[in-house]
Amino acid sequence: MPSLDDLPDEVFAPLGQRGMEPIPLKECTYACDGKEISLVSMKRNPSSLKGRGLEKVTEDWLVKCEKCGRQFTIRCKIRYVDGERIDTMVNLLDDRGNDLGWLGNY
Repeated sequence: MPSLDDLPDEVFAPLGQRGMEPIPLKECTYACDGKEISLVSMKRNPSSLKGRGLEKVTEDWLVKCEKCGRQFTIRCKIRYVDGERIDTMVNLLDDRGNDLGWLGNY
């Protein structure tokens, strides 16, 4: 069973030649800035890997802020090559499914 512990605490956004900036992942995306979120559900598409060549997997982590009660989705777009994860791009979606944009990578 998936858990929020499976996600990193931070993602990283590039700053050009100045390196990378860490951005907290497990906090509310709304104005309340709540630090406590809980997992509602997780969907993975496709659900399994073939283990050959480049494969793309999307995981949608539906979470709820314990402070304001609103839900949002942490969308992870993962690329695998021959069964090994090479990178993960993270976007946030609001409670209506609107893509709020790219947050960072891990």
